[in-house]
Amino acid sequence: MKFSSRVILFLSLALAQGVFALTAEQVLDKSKSWFKSGKAWSLNFKAQVFQADSPEIRTQSGSLVVTEGDKFKLDLSGIRFYSDGESLWQWNVDQKQVLIKAVEDLSSSLHPSELLFKYLNCKALEMGEAELSKQKIWTLKLDPSKYAGQFTKMEVWLSQKDFSPVRLMTEDPAGNVSWYNIVDLKVVKNISNDEFKYKPVAGVDEIDMR
Repeated sequence: MKFSSRVILFLSLALAQGVFALTAEQVLDKSKSWFKSGKAWSLNFKAQVFQADSPEIRTQSGSLVVTEGDKFKLDLSGIRFYSDGESLWQWNVDQKQVLIKAVEDLSSSLHPSELLFKYLNCKALEMGEAELSKQKIWTLKLDPSKYAGQFTKMEVWLSQKDFSPVRLMTEDPAGNVSWYNIVDLKVVKNISNDEFKYKPVAGVDEIDMR
């Protein structure tokens, strides 16, 4: 039995709609709703940067607690950041030194939530499926035009269970590709503002640069 190309196309579209009962934009909207369920979010992450002009892969791991209003606590190897929305404390642990700066003087690219959650401000273009650590995933290709000059490509991987982010990919104009793997992402229902302030430590010098 022969089918016309038009019939084959119709069947293909029907099957695709059956597989993806949700559209890419609907999946992205559900991810936005997931973030509305708490006051703050905590997570661990591992970043891998593939440089266009080098075979070397740069890696970095850390933990993050973040909420609205430029408030966050970021812990990297040898350095910790605290921001209460007005002041930022940069604690260089090995040097036993804390630099205090005004948040408004910092580039937004230094704000970790600006990097990890930028996908929420983008439009979803395409959707696919994948599996990561035995977890079913929605993969969304995004429109990065909102961040022209910063990124030429963006992609986010979302859990099919609750639509929370598990991976984020960005590519900059120089062709450098970064992957951020998000682990143990949790919603925090209640959190004190004191969590985002540096508490003085004996023997650590504080330099106020505000």
